[in-house]
Amino acid sequence: MGLPRELIDEIMRHSDLRTLKECSLTSRTFYSAARPLIHARIVLGITSAKRSSKLSQETPFDLETYDEQADVFHARYLSAIEERGLLRYGYIREVSLELFNLARPEKVLQLQQLRALDTVHSLTINWLPLPQILPIFDSCFSQFVPTLQSLSLRDSRCEDINQVMEFIYRFPHLDDLDLTLDDSTDDRRASPGSMWPRPRQQLPFGGHLRLSGPPDVIRWLVDLPGGIRFRSISVSSSLNDLEKLLAACSTLEVFTIRYIDRRKSIT
Repeated sequence: MGLPRELIDEIMRHSDLRTLKECSLTSRTFYSAARPLIHARIVLGITSAKRSSKLSQETPFDLETYDEQADVFHARYLSAIEERGLLRYGYIREVSLELFNLARPEKVLQLQQLRALDTVHSLTINWLPLPQILPIFDSCFSQFVPTLQSLSLRDSRCEDINQVMEFIYRFPHLDDLDLTLDDSTDDRRASPGSMWPRPRQQLPFGGHLRLSGPPDVIRWLVDLPGGIRFRSISVSSSLNDLEKLLAACSTLEVFTIRYIDRRKSIT
């Protein structure tokens, strides 16, 4: 039809994965437009490890072996992706890492293929052991720093909330933040005026915030230099100082409170 490529790409971005796969089979033009979107996301976890175990019989998959040798399984999985040309062309925009119960999570984070991903916009990490990883941050995450715009941290293991904030502040271009902390995370041992690490520069924070954790976690956001400018915020009802969060964010368009008890969850 002679449409500009930018317009075609924009149309394709509104298609679901099934539609994209079907489109990619119709013609070379559709294939070239759909392929970057089909392969934009990569997940490293138990499922990908099981898939990699089928590629070779050298290391049969079981949970105990996976906990000890997750890097072996994921290296094989990433190598198979690399052989298909899905890493070298910069298709990967979203990365999800599941690090639950790994004996040496840094060995996964330092895999050569993962370190080569320098076009990632969105990063999700489950069960990140911050005391173990923060001292070696650059060797695990520096490739994401220039491009990362969205960060999701879920059930991170930490000694106090300072470690969480120090990790977040290493990414200076963040617009979106999804932070889920265990209610037992100790935010009382760290005072904003003393131990609290400051970001090296003002963070954009102009997108979406989803927040769940200990009651006082909000105070670590409202005191940020330059303030916060989220367009939408979703918080759990257990948090304190919600009115301070509202007052600190003059750009807010949508505010959602998630009410949760043992019997039901209502938004």
